[in-house]
Amino acid sequence: DDSRDNSLADDMDLIESTDYVPPPKHVRGGVLSSLLELYKNEHRGMSSTTLNYMSSPGISSPNSVAPSAPGSGASTPPIMRPLSERRQIRNLHKDERRDSERFKKKKKFRRRITVHIAELLNRQQFIIKMCKALMQFGAPTHRLEEYLVKTARVLEVDAQFLYMPGCMIISFGDMSTHTSEMRLVRCAETLDLGKLLDAHGVYKHVVRDQISVDEASEKLDELLTSKDLYNQYICVLIYAIASAVVSPLFGAYWLDMPIAFILGLVVGTLRHIVAPRHSSYRHVFEVSSAIISSFLGRAFGTINSSDQRVPLFCFSSITQGSLALILPGYIILAGALELQTKNLVSGSVRMFYAIIYTMFLTFGITIGSIVFGWMDSNATSNTTCARSINVWYKFLFAPLFAVCLSIINQAKFRQLLIILPVTMGGYAVYFLFNYYFSNASMVASALSAFTIGLLGNLYNRVTRGLAIAVMLPAIFVIVPSGLASQGSLVYGVLVADSTRTRTLISAVPTSTSSTTASSSATSLLGSANGGMVEIAIAITVGLFVASLVVYPFGRKRGGLFT
Repeated sequence: DDSRDNSLADDMDLIESTDYVPPPKHVRGGVLSSLLELYKNEHRGMSSTTLNYMSSPGISSPNSVAPSAPGSGASTPPIMRPLSERRQIRNLHKDERRDSERFKKKKKFRRRITVHIAELLNRQQFIIKMCKALMQFGAPTHRLEEYLVKTARVLEVDAQFLYMPGCMIISFGDMSTHTSEMRLVRCAETLDLGKLLDAHGVYKHVVRDQISVDEASEKLDELLTSKDLYNQYICVLIYAIASAVVSPLFGAYWLDMPIAFILGLVVGTLRHIVAPRHSSYRHVFEVSSAIISSFLGRAFGTINSSDQRVPLFCFSSITQGSLALILPGYIILAGALELQTKNLVSGSVRMFYAIIYTMFLTFGITIGSIVFGWMDSNATSNTTCARSINVWYKFLFAPLFAVCLSIINQAKFRQLLIILPVTMGGYAVYFLFNYYFSNASMVASALSAFTIGLLGNLYNRVTRGLAIAVMLPAIFVIVPSGLASQGSLVYGVLVADSTRTRTLISAVPTSTSSTTASSSATSLLGSANGGMVEIAIAITVGLFVASLVVYPFGRKRGGLFT
């Protein structure tokens, strides 16, 4: 008995932890089929005996009293009905009782159909809410369809899903009537690590049949309407701090960090306060932020020290630090993950958008550099820092940047306790490999992503926590944002210098030099975009290999969000 109990417990653990949810043996019928069934039941014919009796001539109602014969006043015996008439009256009473029972059955059937339709609509509405919550809170896009398919199978709802960037197409089928209902879910795709953790908890409870659909819908409604954990003013302040602490990763010195803080404060205000309030400005936020950052960064970078030998501030680091949080590293990573999982449409669209997005930033950086170059003929053209902080301090600033990034993305305090060691482990591998092996950023990114994925999936397997929430901030530290901004910065400075040269020395033929500068700038821009894609692919491969190492025989249900 003990061995059988242990075997049963092991089987239950396996069922509880498996990722695969088989198609249900029975799916609920659609609304139309339920209404048709109700219509057929309501229009069944009445009892033929009742109709025949009521239509027979000369027969009165069974409750009517027979008229008494005229007499002399003495009581006369009641007139006896014929045997056939009494038999018909007796059959009529039976039919009335039968019709009453049939009416009760119809009423019960109607109530059952009504409850079935209400439950089906509630389940469909819950699937739509779950889809909106996952998209809005930043669930991994390459597995959105998989999450919703599992939810629909558990709820016994016939549904199919097609994800496109920014929208989900849902088809609720009805096999009885061979019809379907199409629903389109559209919402802004943001990243909210705290609410994503709560939405994952609701998803996990529903998939395991631990809570009802009504209770889960109420929790999702609360999540979708609740306020952010940190308000916009706190996010602006943390944005400025993040710009300051990330600038040493781009070669900044101690004096550059306050300037990066100021520029980050400006960009953070534009992002968290101005852009949400003005829909028209939201479309030009990235370009305007790049223009302002490159203009002010070049202005500060032109200021020389007292000995006039080196600039007082580093143009490259303070500009990159202020723009580090709006560069498209996560977009390219999501696109690479979708392409890796054969989601060709959404992956291609997202990857192409990320490249165009980078070109928009490049255009803004170029405009800002050109404008200040026109205003000051002695504007700096240095794209490297003359002095920088000791490289070992990066071990301090990388986790601080990850914490700031997590707060901006609304992470909870308990998530920060796991984000710190995961970030430190991933960045240590990235830094040490780059320190001992130069010109191997692709391999370093792949190994760092493998370390982050390994730690995140182990955390998920041991604690059943949300792996994606602790992995994303660590990935953001090593995504190719620095490479993208550096290539765009060099491109902007080259174009600014060539423009100023043609403006001041227009009488001198400069076709050869301008062609050389243009080709060099174009090659730098192409290498920046290509380098971003290469490192994003390296990170993708590292994450998938880590998932394969931790779960060699398939994913566990609790760790779907990776």
